[in-house]
Amino acid sequence: MGIAPPGTIGGLPDNTTILSQKAAVAFGEQKWDEARAAYEEMLKLDDQNALAWANLGAVEQQAGRTKEALESFEKSVRINPTVAQSWNALGLIYSAQGDTYRAISCFTRAIHEEPTDARAHNYLAIAAKNLGWIDAAQTELQRAIELNPQYGIAHFNLALLYLDQKPPALELAKRHYEKAVSLGVEKDEIVERRLKE
Repeated sequence: MGIAPPGTIGGLPDNTTILSQKAAVAFGEQKWDEARAAYEEMLKLDDQNALAWANLGAVEQQAGRTKEALESFEKSVRINPTVAQSWNALGLIYSAQGDTYRAISCFTRAIHEEPTDARAHNYLAIAAKNLGWIDAAQTELQRAIELNPQYGIAHFNLALLYLDQKPPALELAKRHYEKAVSLGVEKDEIVERRLKE
């Protein structure tokens, strides 16, 4: 999640450069209480700043405070519905809660706001697969890879889809699995066993 400089369009509130740096350092060091305090201080200066809400949501999510993260991301998109990172974050939370239709809605909106975000296409593919929408999942994964050919997780997920086909598309699965591993994705014993069947 990127942090826009204070005072830029769509950035953090004006006159918060030091707070922004403090928050970023605390986030990087996983000091959630310090990062939360810095973003809350920014929001006291401008409680209508969508990016500050999004960053606070990221802190809450990392700290394991899902309810607070959800509230922060929802405030972010209410204030500025063009913040794609907030839509993705909402989609991931809803996916984890089993609310797949709502997750799909969020990922679709993230793609609308930022069509070239390969991660959003990957997330949408996973949600679609969870509903059994295999063709849609395959299309979204192919789009993710088209946008970012070095996106190992998307290659891995596409390999899984090809393995799940009846009959499995073994050559395609193998090609995408090997590409995923070459990009740093950990080897998977179950996938390797299935590729040898």
